[in-house]
Amino acid sequence: MILPTAQSLGLHVMTKRLYYTDAYATRFEGIIVDRLDTPDGPAVALKETFFYPDSGGQPHDLGTIDGIPVTRVTEKGEVVLHILERFPEKDTVECRIDVDRRHDHMQQHTGQHILSAAFLDTADAQTLSFHLGASRSTIDLDHAPIAPGVVSDVERKANRAVRRGHSIRSYFVKSEEAERLELRKEPKVEGILRIVDIEDFDRQACCGTHPKTTAEVGPIMIRAMERFKGGTRVEFVCGDRALRDHKTSVERIRSLARVLSCPEEDLVETATKLAEEKKGLAKQIQSLREELLQNRAENWLTEAEQISDFKVLVREVEDVNPGELRLLTIFLTKDPSRVALLGARAQGRAHLVFGCSANTPGMDMAALLREVVPSVNGNGGGSPHMAQGGGPLLSGLAEALDAAKRTLVAVIKPEASEE
Repeated sequence: MILPTAQSLGLHVMTKRLYYTDAYATRFEGIIVDRLDTPDGPAVALKETFFYPDSGGQPHDLGTIDGIPVTRVTEKGEVVLHILERFPEKDTVECRIDVDRRHDHMQQHTGQHILSAAFLDTADAQTLSFHLGASRSTIDLDHAPIAPGVVSDVERKANRAVRRGHSIRSYFVKSEEAERLELRKEPKVEGILRIVDIEDFDRQACCGTHPKTTAEVGPIMIRAMERFKGGTRVEFVCGDRALRDHKTSVERIRSLARVLSCPEEDLVETATKLAEEKKGLAKQIQSLREELLQNRAENWLTEAEQISDFKVLVREVEDVNPGELRLLTIFLTKDPSRVALLGARAQGRAHLVFGCSANTPGMDMAALLREVVPSVNGNGGGSPHMAQGGGPLLSGLAEALDAAKRTLVAVIKPEASEE
């Protein structure tokens, strides 16, 4: 069978969107009115559909059409496109929507309506945008900061609305009629609007899927808040997600209590004490580490080569990070007439630190570093008395150190010849 392919979406059909009036239907018989090749894969347009497309911050439904997985549902104008792994063979097809995903999206989207209304009523904070994520959702508010006590009041108000089981209905009105409905937020589009009305609580233009009552939303939990673009971003979960999140949190708390061998109610105090002890130990370790590095530097000075009036140490150092390499250079050059050219391999890169004693005339460690750092395919900089840099070419480290020594000797050798 040769499948017709549309090169554009200039279709003379309009998909009837059945999810507007029935968000609970997840199995239906569909009639394919066109088949399209799209960049996302084979797509079919149905005469009528319960599949929800990406729209209004709510993700698309998933499911199957004649057993073929639906990977995405999108809208192009008045047409809803169902992207499939392959084309169905028949035009009359059996459609199944992922029930759990649809139910989850209904809970999260309606929870957003409730939460947005509660923020507006309690904190005079208007919702600017909404994102329904795979595990958590967010709303962006036009107000900041919002005090923790106010957030608690908002959460209580939202959950009180859930418990009261306000009825939820949707209907269509013309945009001029919508002006008289006192919507929570002025709609950005004109023409025919779909209104989602939560009885005695919220009224908003929306194209999403919603349950019949707020009781089906389940618990609403605000998980986190942060300043965002001059306003506030609120992270939340609703319904089954909130219950799963709570269960996970409880399991983690109990696991931590077992690990720390303390009652759950003492976790914060115990963890705080351990964190303070860790800071103290870290300071002690750092102090001992610096003492060890200083001893290593003093021992290496016996290996320094006397060139003219300078003690010069060129060395590739093991088991140090870039910060410790710099500290070693400082220890090695704290006394007059000393030069240290050090290199190390750490964190997958070659590192170089060049230093000389303060007030040493004729030395420019930054210029020396810039001359040799191409050997490790890197860059760096600094001052005449201290410079550091590095690059990803580990095999070039020895070459860079040898080249630096040759250049240094050429600089100070004339002084030796005058003796």
